[in-house]
Amino acid sequence: MEWLSFPGLFKYLTFLGVIAYACQWANPQIGQILEFDRARIIEHKEIWRIFTFVFAPMGMQSFSPVGVLFLFFAVMISFLISDSIEHAWGPTRTTLYIVVAIVGMTVCQFAVAPGAKGGGSLLYTSLFFAFATLFPKVEFMLFFLIPVQVRFLAILAAVLLAINAVAIPSLLWLVVPAMLPYLLWVLPNIVSGRKTLVTAAVRRRDFTVAKGPEGVPFHVCEVCGRTERDPADLEFFVMPDGKEYCSEHLPPQP
Repeated sequence: MEWLSFPGLFKYLTFLGVIAYACQWANPQIGQILEFDRARIIEHKEIWRIFTFVFAPMGMQSFSPVGVLFLFFAVMISFLISDSIEHAWGPTRTTLYIVVAIVGMTVCQFAVAPGAKGGGSLLYTSLFFAFATLFPKVEFMLFFLIPVQVRFLAILAAVLLAINAVAIPSLLWLVVPAMLPYLLWVLPNIVSGRKTLVTAAVRRRDFTVAKGPEGVPFHVCEVCGRTERDPADLEFFVMPDGKEYCSEHLPPQP
């Protein structure tokens, strides 16, 4: 699958999104030209819409300092997500994640949800969830004052996404394919990781119990019955007959 590797793909998509935003400030209709429209793709051969919906601008149709500031931080966060996920997975797996989400949303928009909007933003949301799962304790400064771990922001985003999907049923047909790679590759690893932690905790508990007063000693002298837990600094030896003796009660050698 090395042929599928596209290092920095998410950065390029973000950069194209910035250009689309800038164009929308100049021409508010640019969003309608770039968004997915099945009828225009089929009837008017506007093939570019199959790809451009991923970075079609959402809202913010007028230029403003707040819009520029929002865009700046969105780009910085997107670059952080791209670098972090590629460092954890490598370019090939990251590219495959993005491609599967885009192809899934494209197929669903063609087949069952031609009027659904927001496919591009859902791709960003899916990658944000993956980032928050892989690096849950990374902190963002909310309103430049409040440090908030990214996992809590992801939980809030998931709740809002679920509410929107319930309010707009057609959106569900975009949410499912956008989150499909997350469900296939990220969530199973988390479940597996939890099981590993539980197994390790059980092993640590068993080891602690075995070392405790009620545990079975590892060494027992055949003569005096003392073990490695007794205060004396004893050494233990296993003789050819299979029995174990402390250093003070070693049987005479023939």
